[in-house]
Amino acid sequence: MSLRILGGTAKGRSLQVPDSARPSGARVRKSLFDLLAARAPAGRYPEFIDLHGGSGAIGLEAASRGYRVTLVEKDARAVRALETNARALDLRVRIVKGDAGALLKRLGQFDVVFSDPPYEADIPKLTAQILASGVLAPGGLLVCQHPDRLHLPEHAGFTREEREYGSNTLTLYWHPDAPELDADSDDDGEIG
Repeated sequence: MSLRILGGTAKGRSLQVPDSARPSGARVRKSLFDLLAARAPAGRYPEFIDLHGGSGAIGLEAASRGYRVTLVEKDARAVRALETNARALDLRVRIVKGDAGALLKRLGQFDVVFSDPPYEADIPKLTAQILASGVLAPGGLLVCQHPDRLHLPEHAGFTREEREYGSNTLTLYWHPDAPELDADSDDDGEIG
């Protein structure tokens, strides 16, 4: 299976998808990046982490659009596919091999945190863990992709919004009084 990058420097180019991945569809990806473009400060791109890198459909799309991207993935085949795709598309990303839940407190802070775990995971528990971990920078946005039949709970101190796209839902969390997203980092990222 292959899919195409929708925007940015790698627009129209294909990604090879590992068998272990369940990539986000084009409608969800387009909607996500339209939403992020509307919320981001003009001319600046925030730090972006995809906690479940999988195919790279989201993380590599973000890198193509200028975000500074970290991808976390525990499946060795998917890690190799992410590395291969990033090199083929000439996209600079940082790839971290391991379980996102176990690594949360060591990853740093990010302006956009994207979580699309395997659908058999305890997604509400993982979401609460992410919100409590400190991985979300002040002014940041957590985006959780999950099946439409699942509704993630409110979380104290955060505003929650749901957006449905067919059988998928994006649930967004942010601090209502936090400053705008900011991207004042010097790290250009790396493959590895």
